[in-house]
Amino acid sequence: FTLTFAIIQHSYFVGFLVYILLNLALVFSSVYIVTQFAPAAAGSGIPEIKGYLNGVDTHGILLFRTLVGKIFGSIGSVGGGLALGKEGPLVHTGACIASLLGQGGSAKYHLNSRWVQIFESDRDRRDLVTCGCAAGVAAAFRAPVGGVLFALEEVTSWWRSHLMWRVFFTSAVVAVVVRSAMNWCDSGKCGHFGAGGFIIWDISGGQEDYSYQELLPVAIIGVIGGLLGALFNQLTLYITKWRRTYLHKKGKRVQVCWRYDILVVIKVELLL
Repeated sequence: FTLTFAIIQHSYFVGFLVYILLNLALVFSSVYIVTQFAPAAAGSGIPEIKGYLNGVDTHGILLFRTLVGKIFGSIGSVGGGLALGKEGPLVHTGACIASLLGQGGSAKYHLNSRWVQIFESDRDRRDLVTCGCAAGVAAAFRAPVGGVLFALEEVTSWWRSHLMWRVFFTSAVVAVVVRSAMNWCDSGKCGHFGAGGFIIWDISGGQEDYSYQELLPVAIIGVIGGLLGALFNQLTLYITKWRRTYLHKKGKRVQVCWRYDILVVIKVELLL
């Protein structure tokens, strides 16, 4: 953004071109990660973690490669301007970190250590992954109790009081860490992030009071936004069905090129 704003002072076209190229480069990095480097990092991650905690161990969802792909893929997608929420990636990231700690690290990349390998049984490892899921939700929304409730209601089917205290303690630690990070951002050391909170854009200068005359335009905008959202979801459903039926049979190289072309079209339409 800083580079784009500096360039458009001299040429709007060059600034527009630089903005497009930077966003496409970031998104292309994410596309490459989920098609070539870590396919298990694609998508939200919550359904896969739910499946693991309920007895379905999908291949590769908790590997170190998946953790790296999830982190940098999310950074590229958000930096490129795609609509990506925080809950799914952080839940998956927390689950991967918890699983790696439970088994002492990554044996494939020789990053393992015996002093952290304390959870030997599958039940202990599942408990630790559940704590990682709760930590992800607590960090995403700054809600430690929400992390506990998410772990209790959503991701796991085998619950006991001993696990409750583990999850609650994990979420409490996350709340302290996130609050410390927010105080660090309030000191002006986080770039474009400010007083609005951790991983949230600064909204401290927004309008706080409204008048009755604004209610009707706001309602109309809400209806239009809802209709456009429904249209977007329907188009996404059709495109997803088409990709699964025709595109995925032609190999990963075609998938990367197709996604790259579509992103070019979307970026140009949005900015125009």
